[in-house]
Amino acid sequence: MDIERFKDLAAAWGGDLTRWPDAERADAEVFCSQEPMGEVLLLEARKLDQLIEPIIADAPSDLLAIRIMRSFPKPAFDADWRRPAVAAAAALVIGLMGGFAGGTLVPVPVDQTDSLEYADAFDGLMEDWSAWEWSDA
Repeated sequence: MDIERFKDLAAAWGGDLTRWPDAERADAEVFCSQEPMGEVLLLEARKLDQLIEPIIADAPSDLLAIRIMRSFPKPAFDADWRRPAVAAAAALVIGLMGGFAGGTLVPVPVDQTDSLEYADAFDGLMEDWSAWEWSDA
């Protein structure tokens, strides 16, 4: 291990070698025993660790997580798909019933026989219409 690698690891993992990764720890211990600069770098890293340690907060409790989740706004509607489906089906049924009921409530004058003539206008046309298309009629 060289001095630059040791500086990088001390900056990343701190001054306590027990926090270092196992693969790097053995090399760091050998480096510190052979190089006096290694102990100086670890001492500087320990000073920085002591400054940072009071700032690091403990993991939040479950109660805090529950309070945060309860503070979120409630959804506008439930995620249940049946509610909107039932509402759409009810609107469709009511609309169809209203349409058919409205048609039966419209009064039809009795003296208008034209409606029957229009209804029977195409009753007797069972012949082939393709013959009409090219005829001179």
